[in-house]
Amino acid sequence: DEAATEPSYADGPNDVVLSIRYEGGFVPMGFAFVNTPTLLMSGDGRVFEPGMQTLEFPGPLLSPVMVRPISAAGIRKVIRLAGDAGLLAAPPDYSLPGGMMVADAPTTVVTITVGGQTYRHAAEALGLGIGDGTSTPARDNLAAFVEVMTDITAVAGTGEVGEPIPFDPDRYRLQAMEANPADWGEPAPTVVDWPAGTGVVLAEAATCATATAEGVGQVLTAADQLTFFREGDVVYQVFAAGMLPGDAEC
Repeated sequence: DEAATEPSYADGPNDVVLSIRYEGGFVPMGFAFVNTPTLLMSGDGRVFEPGMQTLEFPGPLLSPVMVRPISAAGIRKVIRLAGDAGLLAAPPDYSLPGGMMVADAPTTVVTITVGGQTYRHAAEALGLGIGDGTSTPARDNLAAFVEVMTDITAVAGTGEVGEPIPFDPDRYRLQAMEANPADWGEPAPTVVDWPAGTGVVLAEAATCATATAEGVGQVLTAADQLTFFREGDVVYQVFAAGMLPGDAEC
């Protein structure tokens, strides 16, 4: 039995088997807070990926996320690919050669949890130098894995992955920052009252707050990137995202 000889994985709805995300880089703090993985695979057989976004501004406050089912056989194929790439081991040195630094470049982070162990591979400015001799074999290998994983259907097999549908989260995480609408140009923000009964006090959400979809889903879904919220005498800009498997309660 091939499956019996491969690393096991936790199969709960909040267990993350694989995530690929970009961290850091030159982005405002609020946008960093709502940063979501480019790929997340949960142990209960779901794959999460960003949905399509238009260049229209202001766009929706909530960035779209798509979710699709993946079979246990499909998950095992992904794990097998990670093993073949040598990623089920302590990470090698992913530094740029010669101590090179790249200002404001994001870090690609690949995290895999199997067999009760978590392997975190993080490389700054991944992809830089490939083909011109200024990369390294370790960086090239990780970049190749990330590139292959952009097509989860090809990795897992056509019959092992279902069609994507919009993710409808049960809970949201939020961050609220005081804002002065007068500091903004055109188009100007629209200021609305933060409704009672959401379970979130914006004045207490400067770092992070979590709330149920019943409490905040409607108000967040109706808002766009220039919807600001008034609570008492203070106006806040709110950043929010649906909670994914592995996200911790604030």
